[in-house]
Amino acid sequence: VEVQDTGTGIREAHLPRLFDPFFTTKPVGVGLGLGLSVVKKIVDLHGGAIDIKNAASSGAIVTLILRTQQENAT
Repeated sequence: VEVQDTGTGIREAHLPRLFDPFFTTKPVGVGLGLGLSVVKKIVDLHGGAIDIKNAASSGAIVTLILRTQQENAT
């Protein structure tokens, strides 16, 4: 699944830290900076992957890869 927004994108300096626990760009007392780290942990535990990058034109692109389970043929 891939989703792209049309915003201003993410500062390049922030991209490597997006999934770090307690990393936030919000003021103190507004959120804990845990949302994306929790999402990444859940996706990882299910054998998937998540990536966030800036789009070439504008905005950001979030790519989510989820593993599917093949049913056993009987």
